[in-house]
Amino acid sequence: MDKFVIRRPRGSPVVSPTKKGSHLKQATIESLKGVVIIEELERAKVVLERSDTSSELKVDTLQHLKCKKPAKEILIKTQIGKTVHRLCKSKDTDVAEAAKEVYSLWKEHILSKVNRSLIEVKCDPKTESFRKTARRMLLDSLKKTEGGDQQEHNEPQRDKTENDQEKCKSKKADEKMKHGCSKDNYDSIEVLAEYIERDVYQATRRLVNNTYRRTIRKLVFTLRHKSDVRYSVTSSALPVAELIKQHLKS
Repeated sequence: MDKFVIRRPRGSPVVSPTKKGSHLKQATIESLKGVVIIEELERAKVVLERSDTSSELKVDTLQHLKCKKPAKEILIKTQIGKTVHRLCKSKDTDVAEAAKEVYSLWKEHILSKVNRSLIEVKCDPKTESFRKTARRMLLDSLKKTEGGDQQEHNEPQRDKTENDQEKCKSKKADEKMKHGCSKDNYDSIEVLAEYIERDVYQATRRLVNNTYRRTIRKLVFTLRHKSDVRYSVTSSALPVAELIKQHLKS
């Protein structure tokens, strides 16, 4: 067995060289740019507004604020954004430059959130089925014409004169919609139906609850039987937000 063992002289153990200058710290929630402490912002606001504060302390405070990206609501509540904006016109060059950097950084951060599109998260199969049905019903109501009402025989019979008047109004409104709108707008009714359903879904806190279903039913009934409202919506004379607001309240 000894002939298979290679014996070597013992040497000093190899010690791995230690890296100098690497002091790693554990990250905390407060170290994140989007996480701010309101008390610190209020204290920084007082420091920046006092006349007896030195320029060096103001610059250090602004440099600390530069590492944070507070939300719009927090800036409005603490009013620190106005303080930083006033310091941009300071006579002290260093303070003014630091304030401009902070102000431009915060402005860019807020504008990026305003222009950001909403992320559409896929719902569970039951919710998706409800939403697809709602969009189809809205689309059928927006595309309704005089001869395309498939549910005419299922509805109770009305007085003949009343039916004639309503058919006449529907015919006039549909003619206006066809001749007044371009082909692209007429073909985008499907997009309009999806837009209406999305707004209702957002207004009901992204829940398919009783309020969502009741609002969809009211919208379908209004768009199907009131030709003037249907024409106003398709021609963009009536904003979708206003239409949904009216049906949510009623």
